[in-house]
Amino acid sequence: MILLLHVFIAAVVAGLVHLGALFALPRTTTDDVFSTLSREVTGPGITLVPEERIRALRFVDPNVAIGICRFDLGQGPFRVRTGLSETFLAVVFAREQSGIITSVSDRAATSGALDVVLATPDQLRRIGDLDESGEAIEEIRVESESRTGIAILKVLVDRPSGRPNAEDVLRAVQCGSEALPG
Repeated sequence: MILLLHVFIAAVVAGLVHLGALFALPRTTTDDVFSTLSREVTGPGITLVPEERIRALRFVDPNVAIGICRFDLGQGPFRVRTGLSETFLAVVFAREQSGIITSVSDRAATSGALDVVLATPDQLRRIGDLDESGEAIEEIRVESESRTGIAILKVLVDRPSGRPNAEDVLRAVQCGSEALPG
């Protein structure tokens, strides 16, 4: 009977250690999407990730062109605006050690463009106060508790000769912080 109790206690302790390791792993890794891609950002605006680097990344489809913008909501709401691609286009907002905030695809675009605003809850309230009643809102507004992170833009390369076109779509992306009036 005492042996059974020791086995049970050992199993419970092993289970707790296992769960603790699973919860600690995302916070201790340096090989997550944020850490890997944030090293690619070279300055303000969009930075294109070279094709060779994309092929070297684990768990990333080599048939996408990737661009990255860094955001800091302490400077104001962050806007990503782009025209549409002939193929699939997506914007993924990621934060350090916490993974993905949200993602938006070109299916959510209005008026031939994808316009996404990432803001803190307070900034979103202020933006909402500036809206004129009865006017349609054509931008997608996303709330984020995280103040810093990166926006990862992906354009599908549907054929090898399509990569230059996909990279041109990424070069045309406008991304950056905006000051709120008042």
